[in-house]
Amino acid sequence: MPKVLTEEQIAFYHDNGYLAPLDGVDSAETAAMCDDLDAFERDEGMRASAIVVKGHLCFRRSFEFSRHPKILDVVEDLIGPNIMALSSRFWMKPGRDGSFVSWHQDSAYFGLDPHELVTVWLALTDSKPENGCVRVIPGSHKGKSYSHVETYDEKNLLARGQSIDEIDDSDAVDLTLRAGQFSCHHERIVHGSAANDTADMRVGLGIFYFPAHVKSTLGRRPADLVRGVDDWGNWDADPTPTEDRDARVLAHVLEAGERYTNPKYRQEAETA
Repeated sequence: MPKVLTEEQIAFYHDNGYLAPLDGVDSAETAAMCDDLDAFERDEGMRASAIVVKGHLCFRRSFEFSRHPKILDVVEDLIGPNIMALSSRFWMKPGRDGSFVSWHQDSAYFGLDPHELVTVWLALTDSKPENGCVRVIPGSHKGKSYSHVETYDEKNLLARGQSIDEIDDSDAVDLTLRAGQFSCHHERIVHGSAANDTADMRVGLGIFYFPAHVKSTLGRRPADLVRGVDDWGNWDADPTPTEDRDARVLAHVLEAGERYTNPKYRQEAETA
């Protein structure tokens, strides 16, 4: 029996590749997380969105979000009880600066087998069409795996500017969320987001969860067991932060990010 989702919701996810909106974190907590991000930018001279992988490990609050029962109960209903967090990223889209996320599939560069990862996108501010909310193409997770061009476009928020050249987006759906709500999407669904046309920053936290039996196709890598057990031993363990900006954890995160953005490492989807 599912923990929190209905059978209809689970069927909708498997048929369409996404589910939204879902109630997650208290809005006071999301506001406090935004304050943490502002303090990080003041102190470090960079936005937390520049941490391209495993950003949730850099702050105790986001680390706790990654283990939030309301989020993990939904994830468990979709992928089972033994859950690992592969990575995460703060998606910070300034107002009217033209930043966007190109159409892409997460499966193109996550290097997982089989493709069972679910992305949780937690809204830290309201996320809506006018400020560039996530958009998905329903059912595209059942179609082919697309080749992606690595554009390194400075306005593309993806680390390598990974982009599908041509896609029919006439059926795209906006995933509108209030602060504290979250969406889920399958790693193979085609998704992206447009520019933020408002004056205010739009902020979200994407966390990438997969069942512990899934293997890495890119060599041995670390991940974070957030619920259940790991009886497969396919992954090394991410370090556990003891405080905000834990120096040991930050070094681990930055090293992982350097590998992720290094073009010598191929992370391209197989076409089918």
